[in-house]
Amino acid sequence: MTRRWLIALSLVAHLAAAAGLFVSGIWQLERLHAAPLAFKLHTLDLPAPAGKLVARSQEPVKPKVTVLPPNVLVQPVVKPRVKQSGGPEIPPSEIGTGNGPESRIDDTCVSDCGPGPAAAPVCGNSAREAGEDCDDGNQLDGDGCSSTCRSEPKKPQPVSLIAPNVLQGLRIAGDTAVHPSTSTQTLMMRDGADKVVGTIKICIATDGSIASASLQRSTRYPDYDAKLVTAARDWRYRPYTLNGAPVPVCSMVTFIYRTR
Repeated sequence: MTRRWLIALSLVAHLAAAAGLFVSGIWQLERLHAAPLAFKLHTLDLPAPAGKLVARSQEPVKPKVTVLPPNVLVQPVVKPRVKQSGGPEIPPSEIGTGNGPESRIDDTCVSDCGPGPAAAPVCGNSAREAGEDCDDGNQLDGDGCSSTCRSEPKKPQPVSLIAPNVLQGLRIAGDTAVHPSTSTQTLMMRDGADKVVGTIKICIATDGSIASASLQRSTRYPDYDAKLVTAARDWRYRPYTLNGAPVPVCSMVTFIYRTR
């Protein structure tokens, strides 16, 4: 046999086998559909409950939700413990409420403690308190009550201005012939000023010394004004007395300078 015949026979054999398998499969399916199906339902008998059956709602039970306000922190309450000298700590539930000795929580008195310490005095509150000599409502010195609320001698107030001739009669020392400098005199002659007038206010203390000297009326020449004030501060007076007691006084001294 030639090779061609062998191939042809092989194809015929394969086709016959495939056809046999196809026919066998169809026959099995027909038998499966033709056979009846049998089912048996088994039931289980349960004993009845002792009580009555209560129908329950099929609706789902909603859990309870507690909504807290925002930004609220709940801190546990910590109860302090009581210390006893030489003994163990006692929880607050074991503290008695009788009239026994003092009780302290963390070194802080809570019962039968008596009066507390006195508050420290406050200087400047217009109330004289313990440890204060005075309290005039401020913390200034020199007004009779110091910044620490201690009494201090008040500065004597000068009486009304006395007449210039009265003050002049009390003067015992000091140069009254005060001349301007050469440069100032030149300016005066240049300005055609044949007379300049200046006034100084002088206050004397109870011992006759100069308490203050200030310019009240200018000569229009600053250099001469300063020279007059400096000269007046070197003067000395006898104390001015009022009802037999020396008192500070003030008065005016006028300087007149004439050019030649």
